[in-house]
Amino acid sequence: MRLLYSDASPYSRCVRVLIRHLEITGIEECTVDPMENSELLLELNPLGKIPCLQLNDGSSLYDSEVILRYLDHEFGANRLFGEYGYNWKNECQLSLINGLLDSAVALRQEQMRELEGKRSLFWTSRFEMALLRGLKEIEQSGVMVSPQLTIQQIGLACLLEYLDFRHADLQWRKVVPATATWLSGFEHLSMMKSTRPI
Repeated sequence: MRLLYSDASPYSRCVRVLIRHLEITGIEECTVDPMENSELLLELNPLGKIPCLQLNDGSSLYDSEVILRYLDHEFGANRLFGEYGYNWKNECQLSLINGLLDSAVALRQEQMRELEGKRSLFWTSRFEMALLRGLKEIEQSGVMVSPQLTIQQIGLACLLEYLDFRHADLQWRKVVPATATWLSGFEHLSMMKSTRPI
């Protein structure tokens, strides 16, 4: 198998963290710049987005959550997502974390538009406020207290480190101090260290 990813992408990082957690071998990790619209990426994912996982039969999976669910099903005995039925509370927490990732990436895109003189103060503020509100909700939800690693914890850790990487001025730690304390332990895991963007 082959994973196309970008080092800075928090979506890609979630997948790479899970690969290491499950100790999956046989996945070649290839960095790509999705903005370059490489022939390989567009052939595997017509949306031109990463991460994208090419399977051994040549087919591909895309959207990070699809890839995460596939890896958990094939290599993790469905421990992270669950095999039968739905825990709607957990699904809602996962949806919130995914939405926060979307807001963080959209905020980065607004920053990049500043170079073109097109940055919107309205959307910048909206994304920032959504991030802070969402993090407050996550802190109250108990995501961090599960004794067993969850997909929500992986997503949350990748989100928080992405905020430090791209949005250091957001000062989220002042808003959710318990979450900051949790990250201070989680960030030292080898699967986090080996996937941290430079």
